[in-house]
Amino acid sequence: MLPPHLNRTHLRTVDHPSEFADCRDQFLTTPLANSLLRWCFPGLSRQAVIAQTKKLLRTEDFQFDYVQPMLQRVLHETSQGLSISGLDQLPTDRKFLFISNHRCIVTDAALVALKLLSSGRGTCKVCVGDNLMSTAGVSELMLLLNGVVIKRSGTRRDVYASAKQVSAYLAQQIEEQRYSIWLSQSPGRTKNGNDRTDPAIIKMLGLAGTGNHADFEKLHIVPVAISYEFEPCATYKGRETLLKQEHGAYHKAPGEDLAQIHSSLTADKGRVHLAFGEEIRLNGSAGEDAVQEVADQVDAQIWRLYRSWESNQIAHALLTPGSHDLDTPYAKFFLEMIASQVAELTAMGLPSAPAREALLQLYAQPVFNAQRAAALQPASRSQGKA
Repeated sequence: MLPPHLNRTHLRTVDHPSEFADCRDQFLTTPLANSLLRWCFPGLSRQAVIAQTKKLLRTEDFQFDYVQPMLQRVLHETSQGLSISGLDQLPTDRKFLFISNHRCIVTDAALVALKLLSSGRGTCKVCVGDNLMSTAGVSELMLLLNGVVIKRSGTRRDVYASAKQVSAYLAQQIEEQRYSIWLSQSPGRTKNGNDRTDPAIIKMLGLAGTGNHADFEKLHIVPVAISYEFEPCATYKGRETLLKQEHGAYHKAPGEDLAQIHSSLTADKGRVHLAFGEEIRLNGSAGEDAVQEVADQVDAQIWRLYRSWESNQIAHALLTPGSHDLDTPYAKFFLEMIASQVAELTAMGLPSAPAREALLQLYAQPVFNAQRAAALQPASRSQGKA
């Protein structure tokens, strides 16, 4: 049970049927729900889909009957297919805390949740930042996806109190075999392609105890890497990277989260690979920083697990000395795509040369990371290789 000094009423998640029903009914009144209903179930009237949705009583029902058809259509229409590795190697007698790289607002966590559910392991809780909870429709959708809200705004005292509460709740889910957990390795999606674990995320997980090696091992942490052949929302990410470089900060415009969700669901993703790693084992050496050791191990596995597509390799070749055949149909297509995205960014008033470099870096960085991981330690599995 949660410690008594942690006020459960302030934790934003959906655990009970009444909470689910309230959230479901509120979601159905939003414009986002109307758009998703029309797109996911084109053969049914809105009234028919609403009547069907109101019969759902749990987040698992929502994921099977609502999210799974949506993702099947997304993958069918916007990708060349999904491949999976590593999940069948994980024990089935425990729940895990999956720490994942983060490239797409919706599909990263949803794919993990649905693959766990369809493999008979139950679904997972999905940690989401409170920055996504201010837009009607998006906030309800995140909770219906079994979201647990992590507070990132407010006073330092409030953020710390919330982090401690979330940490205890996540540890409870694992210890009591209720749910596995999906958690991004850093706040928000990577915008420059560099999948690195923020130690503050790991430190938050340790707040449920003393933050020692044993506390982290009880969480059964497993790194996860999702690799898209064509980066979701690449233009948005390139724009944010350039504006941060120029101004030191970036502030989203109203409605930008909705626009990026729409783009990430409808744009071409190419091939998609979801790789589950191995449960991390800590050395537990005296004086060694447990937080940093966890972060380093998560990074190393994600870098090795990331599937490097030809798009990544071409971008890497263009940013490093060496040669790559750019006269192939694939290379020509990829460079035309990059040129089109550069044109979009220059139309927004951004300089073309830095825009092209930012987009290429977004694709090339996983190759640099894989090289670094290979230099640090040989991979124990080959599941991340193309």
